[in-house]
Amino acid sequence: MAKQYSTPPRGFTDKFIDSLSPPSSRIELPDKATPGLRLRVSPTGTRTFIWRYADYGKSKVLTLGTYSSGEGGMTLKKARDALQKAKAAHKEGVSLSTPIDTPKTVKELGELFFERRILPHRKVPEAVRVVLDRDIYPVIGNRKLTTLTAPTLAHVVEKVVDRGASTYAGKVLQVLKQMFRFAEGRGYIDHSPAYALDKKDLGCVDNMKDRYLDTDEIRIVWNTIDKAPLLSIQARIGLKILLLTGVRTAELQLAEWKHISFKKAEWFIPEENSKTTAWTVPLSPAVIELLSILKDAVDGSPWVMASPKSKDGRLTSKVFGRAARRLFNLKDETGNPLMDIPAWSPHDLRRTMRTHMDDLHIEPHIAEKCLNHSLGRIEKTYNRNDLLDKRREALEKWADFVDLVVHDRNNVALISENRGGA
Repeated sequence: MAKQYSTPPRGFTDKFIDSLSPPSSRIELPDKATPGLRLRVSPTGTRTFIWRYADYGKSKVLTLGTYSSGEGGMTLKKARDALQKAKAAHKEGVSLSTPIDTPKTVKELGELFFERRILPHRKVPEAVRVVLDRDIYPVIGNRKLTTLTAPTLAHVVEKVVDRGASTYAGKVLQVLKQMFRFAEGRGYIDHSPAYALDKKDLGCVDNMKDRYLDTDEIRIVWNTIDKAPLLSIQARIGLKILLLTGVRTAELQLAEWKHISFKKAEWFIPEENSKTTAWTVPLSPAVIELLSILKDAVDGSPWVMASPKSKDGRLTSKVFGRAARRLFNLKDETGNPLMDIPAWSPHDLRRTMRTHMDDLHIEPHIAEKCLNHSLGRIEKTYNRNDLLDKRREALEKWADFVDLVVHDRNNVALISENRGGA
């Protein structure tokens, strides 16, 4: 049975807050002495003061700070004072979309970062919560933002490496980089001290896969797809679209025809369908042709990857992986495998496009944006509107290259030789 938590009838006290044990799931308790003040307690034990208020009819939450009785922390008295300050500002029409006070310590920044950047956008925010509470706050939580340097943050990561968690250390570094990029973007700091940190220099082990298809393998896979008799038209065309666009499998699986404009040759991917942010994919003539064939075959379904056999009318997330594995079972007339190459997954098609874009002399920042990767500081330099045209040019160049490869044109060899048959 879940433990019951009740607020003292005369309001919060430091003794009461200090005595709270971590709940099995996040709870909120009202301060009966200060209307509007609430204490949010997470399963990790973090206690955060918040205020729920209405703004033009919409319910919003303002994070006042994380409870701490130590010097520089958000004490109960400070939280009550901050709430009154926030209420007065709100009454005067001042927007509370930014915090009343700029974060001064790493822990204050971390809580703001978690509340405003992680919770709204991460499907599993608890993973970041663990990194903050276990690996960042204990080491530099009380450090002032103005005192941080690259070596300071490097020490945080190296402590994780030293305890034998070198792969997990890469995730800690990733959170640090994202958190301080958030701080820089909000104007809390002038420059992120995490930019120069490199995972290899710090001893992080990268467990990311490095499989991609070389030019010969692209030809083999494409031709095998064409010869696979049992693949549905959705799986057959879907694998080719993954290769030609570099989108994620989930983005294709969730695609609807209302998001695709044949007139503009564009595919809009909303944020809820993306691992990162909403984005627009410029479609090459080759992809437009594939989509046109698919649209004629789906008979009015709203889904691009339609499936009359599934409950929601679209292919499941496992279809592309299963289709790729089936290709390895196909044999020619003599009994030899049609696809006698090392194993690959649908996600490797995305990596294949990015890898070959380097050989095609496509600028790295354009290639990265073709995958909807964040550019960090570079993003401030390049105009986003220009990137759509440049990405279109890059994707058309890539599609033309694939066309030359699968039709076994002689002039492709000059490009593939650059990698030494890698």
